[in-house]
Amino acid sequence: MLLQFKVLAPVISHDILVGGFLINSLQREASLTEMFDKDLGIETELDNIPPEEIIQKAGVIVAGLNRLAFLQGEQMSELTGLIKVAEDIEWPIIPVLANMEVEGIELNARALHKMSEEFAEIIEDIAVQIYGYADQEFNISSPSQLAKVLFEDLDLPTKGIKKGKTGYSTDAKQLEKLRWSHPIINLVTQYREYTKLKSTYIDALPKLVDENSRLHTDFRLTVAQTGRLSSAEPNLQNIPVRTEIGKKIRESFVAGEGRAFVSADYSQFELRLAAVMADDKELVELFNQDADIHTETAAKVYDVSPHEVTPDQRRHAKVINFGILYGMSGHGLSVATGTTELEAKDFLTKYKELRKPIFDYTASLIEQAKKKGYVETLFGRRRPMPDINSSNFIVRSSAERAAMNMPIQGTEADLMKMAMIEVEKKLPKGAKQLLQIHDSIIIECNISQTKQVEEILQETMENIYPKLPVKLKVDVKSGKNWGDL
Repeated sequence: MLLQFKVLAPVISHDILVGGFLINSLQREASLTEMFDKDLGIETELDNIPPEEIIQKAGVIVAGLNRLAFLQGEQMSELTGLIKVAEDIEWPIIPVLANMEVEGIELNARALHKMSEEFAEIIEDIAVQIYGYADQEFNISSPSQLAKVLFEDLDLPTKGIKKGKTGYSTDAKQLEKLRWSHPIINLVTQYREYTKLKSTYIDALPKLVDENSRLHTDFRLTVAQTGRLSSAEPNLQNIPVRTEIGKKIRESFVAGEGRAFVSADYSQFELRLAAVMADDKELVELFNQDADIHTETAAKVYDVSPHEVTPDQRRHAKVINFGILYGMSGHGLSVATGTTELEAKDFLTKYKELRKPIFDYTASLIEQAKKKGYVETLFGRRRPMPDINSSNFIVRSSAERAAMNMPIQGTEADLMKMAMIEVEKKLPKGAKQLLQIHDSIIIECNISQTKQVEEILQETMENIYPKLPVKLKVDVKSGKNWGDL
């Protein structure tokens, strides 16, 4: 039945929900009722209505859909590049995602049930330790009760801690400031991590599988303003990637009998695209030579030869190479690397000289947003920027960060979708795309097809847009479960 669905998946000529989002990505997930009202001036309830009412309104709905499609087509034609984004990327990716949603991924519920029992014991043990330090039992998950224990009973320092109407904040950012002040802080952080993962994934996921033990996520095209895919009900993109706990959860996602998973992950994707879009010729050339970017960066900043770069120096360079795309400050670099603020500031000053084209480029994006009211990707996807000239500093700063991030992240999202479309065409019979997580694609195939699928993924993804002057690099892995990847 799944194979039949895949064969019969329609060619999409227009999708009004996706089209509306392309035209204005600030209108995320607008309902049909809202679109009819706002764009056509037709006031009628079209969401969550019984079948008989849909039949009664069929004429209005069909006529309205045609009018919306025509109106959006005109708007996208007027906005340079948008019609090509729709026709080359957004419409073709819809049937690919539909196949992935229907296929789902197998979940070993028994493994998660066992993990749930283990987590319950760990959580109880952490709670006992917290009660010991607090010299009392209390609801650790209650912000107000936790704040009382930390700032009144234990009298921890409050300097620099955010305070609201109900008292001092105990959110993750504030607790990070107190990490070295008392052992209870690390325990509270662990407690929160374990309880969140237990409730969000370990206990919840087994309840969502179908009769074949497969889990089906929804891929959404109208949530992220960069154009990135979102996963929901359940969200499989937020399972921690770099922790052992996250790895254990991912190990419960398994390939079927005689099957294997193959994943392909773009390496340093955003930084490569930043080099291209900022026309940083030196950085592009380093990537094309397969140089170790972080070692080369550290060598230039610390004025040593590459073979003299220490592990700590390389780590500092790695932090700033990735952090710079998110506007990392000297203070942020200091916290992330453990250096003094003076050392971090000096490092950042030298780095700005080294990567001047990227800093000039991000500054130009803010100026473009102020003048034109939008920023766009390499392929023409746009993000309106109505708050870029706001008199409110916080609102304006947020808009400026979005203006700097969207063109690079959006181009990354466009290329990933283009790769998924091409991969779908090339996969051998029986091989299926299952998930798209961050910069990676995960395929399930027969074990005998593993090598072939690896080659298809690497060749297709690395050459998805030959006009790029920078070499794209893809790392491929295979295994029996998601944790192996």
